[in-house]
Amino acid sequence: MESLFSEIKAELADALLSAAKSAGYEVAESAVSVEESKAFGDVSSSIALKIAKQAKSDPSKVAEKITGKLKLPEYVTTVTRENGFINFHFGRRQFVDLFLNHVVLEETLKPVPVGKRALIEYPSVNPNKPWHIGHLRNALIGDCLSNLYSAAGYDVEREDYIEDLGLQVAELVWWYQSNKPPEQPGKKFDRILGEEYVKVNSYMKNHGDDAKPLVAKVLSLMEQSGTYESKLARDMSQQAATAQYQTAFNFGIYHDVMIWESDIVRERLLEKCLELLKKKGFAKMESEGEYEGCLVINLKESGGGSKELVGLSNSVKVLTRKNGTPTYVAKDIAFHMWKFGILDDTFLYSKFIERQPNGKPIYSTAPAGEKAKFGGADMAVNVIDVRQTHPQTVMRLAFEGIGRKDISDSIKHVAYGEVELESGGLSGRSGNWVGYSADEILGEAIIRARKLITSRFEYQHDEKERIARSVALAAIKFEFLKYGIEKKIVFSWEKALNFEGGSGPYHQYMCARANRIIEEGASIKLKPDTSSINDYEFSLLKRISMAQEIVEKARSEGKPNIVTDYLNSLSSEFSKFYENCPVLKAEEKKQGLRIEITRLFRGTSARMLGLLGIEALSRM
Repeated sequence: MESLFSEIKAELADALLSAAKSAGYEVAESAVSVEESKAFGDVSSSIALKIAKQAKSDPSKVAEKITGKLKLPEYVTTVTRENGFINFHFGRRQFVDLFLNHVVLEETLKPVPVGKRALIEYPSVNPNKPWHIGHLRNALIGDCLSNLYSAAGYDVEREDYIEDLGLQVAELVWWYQSNKPPEQPGKKFDRILGEEYVKVNSYMKNHGDDAKPLVAKVLSLMEQSGTYESKLARDMSQQAATAQYQTAFNFGIYHDVMIWESDIVRERLLEKCLELLKKKGFAKMESEGEYEGCLVINLKESGGGSKELVGLSNSVKVLTRKNGTPTYVAKDIAFHMWKFGILDDTFLYSKFIERQPNGKPIYSTAPAGEKAKFGGADMAVNVIDVRQTHPQTVMRLAFEGIGRKDISDSIKHVAYGEVELESGGLSGRSGNWVGYSADEILGEAIIRARKLITSRFEYQHDEKERIARSVALAAIKFEFLKYGIEKKIVFSWEKALNFEGGSGPYHQYMCARANRIIEEGASIKLKPDTSSINDYEFSLLKRISMAQEIVEKARSEGKPNIVTDYLNSLSSEFSKFYENCPVLKAEEKKQGLRIEITRLFRGTSARMLGLLGIEALSRM
């Protein structure tokens, strides 16, 4: 169901459009919008300013003519004009009655299915190291977006792409053949691999000329089914992925399916993809010049849009090199042809993990298994850092090149900024992620949360440990999600583990505070009396009425920070309400309404926290 606030804005936009036409103005429906007002009225519109600019007339006079033709719904009591803006003022009782009736209807409904399938890919960490804080940002964004798409009625498939044929894995396979590390009981396998990879990189710096041909041979053998190298690469990668999922589960992050690069190669999806590109005339083998022997696409010759080509250093993109090895872009195009069903799903699937903590299995493409229904996307959402913007652009242009602009338009790249240390960027090769892994930040957060709740609250030991973990996760998740995704984050322990106002734990506390009022007022069965509404009650209810609009805005723009910003404003309004409007000690006439307002805040806050992957605590 659409939010009441969205419905009101749409209704008033229609009224303005009709009034403007009645006043003799020609105006497109898309030019009329109504937004929340921060200073004048409850909502306002700039339609008069837009018309005045086009007609070269006085905005105030245009606004006056439009308002003279307006037919208003009963919840609008006053219309004012200010510097060309048309402002609508709601009648408090009319608005609150409308909202409470809307809520009764809304609570009987689940998200309305939109009949579309969204494949959301994240975090796709190479299987040669543990998650560090950069990977964690990716995973948290992907998890939140998956929740948002589900809340908006999409059928969501959470995918994890495992690049087990990459150069990084090849270097480790080559290294392992003569430098296998000793058993290290108690240490996670992804951590062991990460530390070994640092050693490999150090060795390559000093002996690269000798080692590179050997690594290249290993990489070639990894792509051939049945070789020792291919089996070792898959085994190492599976152990690493299993260890990485221990981290994922600790953060409450789950997937439906894992797609392995080696299975894409084995099922010959890449060859099928390249044949289709050549058949459509989008790719060709160069016979001379700089790219002799390479299969390439020329984006300018193929008609790629000029806006899309801005910033691309070279319009010629290689799909396969002279030695026949495919590039990242080529493999990604093939993968997305599978996602959208252009290439048949010939994969077999097996259960990689029988039961995640959420009760569901993770399926994985595999050499042996059974058929299953994965893929078949109407929309693909790729959570990949901003450095991959160009390859993502090329991949989308490839679909335009074969006449499938509908698919190109259905691929959304959520390009997030990197997470850096104060000393610079994170690097798996250098090993500067040590001390900044996702496992380590969670461990430190739990220690700090344990100290915090011990000093402020009284709990039994088991309950204290559970709540400390919940509070720690809330602090981390809210901090990583509160920034605009395009912004780079410079990691700080103090910021990441913030437990004060405007943090995840703060919103958990506000939710728990509301829950306590509801529990203590359980015996109050009075119906809400809306005959008298004060500023604090009205402001909080108006903010609550915007919830579903926030969900849709955050989903469509791919920005979890829209939810965190809303939670900040919601908790701020509740804090003012709490301080100025006694609930349990209010006069009887006020109790019913204030209990209902508290209940609505608690439900809305819990829902928004859930979208961020944060538990709404009932006691704190």
